[in-house]
Amino acid sequence: MYPTSSWTEQIKAAAIIGAVVFAACLLGILSRSMGHLAALWPANALLIGLFVRFRPLNNPGGWLGATAAYITAYSLTYNAAGTMTAQNLYASLMLTGGNLACVITGVLLFSWLDDEHRRLKHPLSVLYLALVASCAAAVAGVVGTMTDPILSNAGPLKGWAFWFVNELVNLMAVLPVMLSLPDLSGFRLNRRRTFKTEHIHPGKILPICALLMSFTLGIMVGGPGAPVFPIPALLWCALSYDIFITSILTLLYSGWVLISMSLGYLPISIVNMNSRPMLLSIRIGVSLLALAPLTVACVMAAREELLRQLKYIAEHDQLTSLLNRRAFNERASSLLTKLAEQNRPVAVLMLDIDKFKDVNDTYGHAGGDRVLIAFARIASAGLRDIDILGRIGGEEFAAILPGCGRKEAEMIAQRVRNKLANTSIDIGDDQQIAVTVSIGASFVRQAVPDIEPLLLVADKALYRAKENGRNRVEINDFTDVKQENAQAH
Repeated sequence: MYPTSSWTEQIKAAAIIGAVVFAACLLGILSRSMGHLAALWPANALLIGLFVRFRPLNNPGGWLGATAAYITAYSLTYNAAGTMTAQNLYASLMLTGGNLACVITGVLLFSWLDDEHRRLKHPLSVLYLALVASCAAAVAGVVGTMTDPILSNAGPLKGWAFWFVNELVNLMAVLPVMLSLPDLSGFRLNRRRTFKTEHIHPGKILPICALLMSFTLGIMVGGPGAPVFPIPALLWCALSYDIFITSILTLLYSGWVLISMSLGYLPISIVNMNSRPMLLSIRIGVSLLALAPLTVACVMAAREELLRQLKYIAEHDQLTSLLNRRAFNERASSLLTKLAEQNRPVAVLMLDIDKFKDVNDTYGHAGGDRVLIAFARIASAGLRDIDILGRIGGEEFAAILPGCGRKEAEMIAQRVRNKLANTSIDIGDDQQIAVTVSIGASFVRQAVPDIEPLLLVADKALYRAKENGRNRVEINDFTDVKQENAQAH
């Protein structure tokens, strides 16, 4: 079943898919320098990747655009050579059928996999990729057995082997790039995915330099071992970069081997080098060699994700997903040190849910947990993006407000207090309750590098808010309290 698409979407898909496939076909046709064997044929892998990663393109319009692009590319090739005959027209249709059979199989098999495997985010993803590519190549080979005798008078088995190997090496080279392509719509230059090219560490460039050197060395030395020269550098790249960059470098490696040999830049001293069995053997070898860096990159990506999750668990409260006390103090100290160096103001809030023990006694700990979760959500929404909020105790929370003076700190605190007081919290069993929060704040015109004194002053303000009737905000000037304490001693 195709997703419901308007005529406009289908025409757009046909135009995009048609242009990409046609350009890829021409690139593959231009790489033919040994009989009809293309050094690279990226069209099928690109089409599978487009349909898998960009689902709106997978509609009847997209398939029609691809079909038209295949037929047009083959027809132009025969016309340019002056050999367009009925037999060659039939060959064009059969070649198109083989390509589409490969694509249909690949898209169908990928639709059965989980998204993490389609995006190459699991250690076993490369294995699934290899299985899907093998099945798609095998199906293409079945159609190829009907086409190959027309082109080279080969038998069915040799025709199947030719198509299978030719498709497999191209799928293994191009598909990983398409599947691991970053979601560019998720990039926001002012947030976590900021590009900072000026901070690129020189050590990050070394693996690519080693890879380029190994390419050059392979061409200079030649011989049967030349295609293997870049493998250590590729593994280094896989350990250093993410799966997308590794996929691009692996594609460059595969293209380097296949195109360099077809153009004679990578001489290999083997008898009957131009024979089809030897060429197929080399292509299979390239496909298998490409598995190594891709697998390493997937394992490293899974490891990084696991470390990220472990770090998140270690730094965040499991109930509210806010920073826990240790992580809050660490981030607050780091932030305060920077603010102190810049002589900027800062405010600290201590927030305590009023009569929270009564909530637990009346509605149980499950009800109390719902109140804590709701408060964490409300408080987070009431603060600014640059503020830091953490849970430092049972019903106690703290926030750091960088660059905040007394008036702004009071406004933010009152905003949080009012929002909570005016919100009914669902505690389950069709019950809703209202709770309030008392907030104590401390502010200082020039930040100090230590969080503890600021928390102590804010805690005194919180105590005063509790004494004065709860559901209110009290503020202390850190400098005034510090002077009062000095005079008292």
